[in-house]
Amino acid sequence: MGARVSRNDFEWVYTEEPHASRRKIILEKYPEIKQLFGYDPLFKWVVTGMVLFQLLMLPVVAGLSWPVAMLLAYCFGGVINHSLMLVSEQPSLLGIFRSDDMW
Repeated sequence: MGARVSRNDFEWVYTEEPHASRRKIILEKYPEIKQLFGYDPLFKWVVTGMVLFQLLMLPVVAGLSWPVAMLLAYCFGGVINHSLMLVSEQPSLLGIFRSDDMW
């Protein structure tokens, strides 16, 4: 609140992003992994299922005691929220879009 940000507040790195260099090293060592790259047709259904599961748990959790509700929130909600956070990274890795010329 009220802090100023300058160009010196960031660490500027002039190397390539790490995903590309790691992918190149892994592909040189294990070329068979390339067949696992690409579009996953079930991805959207898995994500939709996770979101629906969370929404369907609302009426179930509403009638539970606080300790049980917190345990469910930690065990199930936390895992699903973490998975959905990883989903937000996939477009940057080109893992959810269909493309024949990606690799």
